[in-house]
Amino acid sequence: MSNASPKAGASADEFPRKTFGMPEGSFRLDGQVAVVTGASKNIGTSISLAFAEAGADVVMVARKKDRLDSAAAMVRREAPDRRIMTFVADVGNAADADALCAYVLEEAGGADVLVNNAAGYGTTKATSILEIGDETWDEVHRTNVLGPFRLIRGLFAEAHKSGRPGNIINVLSGSGFLPVPTPLACPYGVSKAALWMMTRYLSMSLAPHIRVNALVPGVVTPSGEPRNNVQAGVMNQIPMGRLGMPGEIAGAAVYLASPASSYTSGEVIFCNGARAW
Repeated sequence: MSNASPKAGASADEFPRKTFGMPEGSFRLDGQVAVVTGASKNIGTSISLAFAEAGADVVMVARKKDRLDSAAAMVRREAPDRRIMTFVADVGNAADADALCAYVLEEAGGADVLVNNAAGYGTTKATSILEIGDETWDEVHRTNVLGPFRLIRGLFAEAHKSGRPGNIINVLSGSGFLPVPTPLACPYGVSKAALWMMTRYLSMSLAPHIRVNALVPGVVTPSGEPRNNVQAGVMNQIPMGRLGMPGEIAGAAVYLASPASSYTSGEVIFCNGARAW
């Protein structure tokens, strides 16, 4: 390897920082408004806090008011300079989704970032896959597919027309890529596969100003320890030998929402300890 100095007369302009350096404000979200659904616990709370610490004002959304208020209080305490708003909504309900969009547009002036983290597994009394009723499929589809699309449409339609930048992050599941051993998870896995395909369609249709990406957490608990036998049972499938913690997912969300990923759209990041799915 040569240790030769640059040739005499070489200009520093040959390697301008704006071309070779990281984008200005990489990993910062200053001046932005982020909407996070499913924000009252675990991954959603962690992403809300990470966004606030990166400089964003955050609208935290969840169905249960008491738990949402508690999570928001923690985020406000840790990021006192940021505006942390809350909105109680079931994103699978069309009226709630419309009301949320109206609130964000009126109270926050619109959204720069949307994280579709809320999810539903559906309720069923079935004991086998072919016993799963239409009502379960409808419930899961409303929450995991239609809900995210309604929010994207309601919050970014005008931005798309005007060329205003935006970022959308859809939280998926490994069960949307490979079947899991639990057959009754079929509606949930299928809905997450649909959300991934929606991510790809939107990334092409909303480019170049609005980026759309996906994030796949592994098994995540607040302590990083299993909370039940099912979680304990997957430990031997995780090469890193442990479960994930919420903050380990939040970092990827900040990356996808920030200028550091300015040329990334239509992609998925797996944060699952090197698990195969």
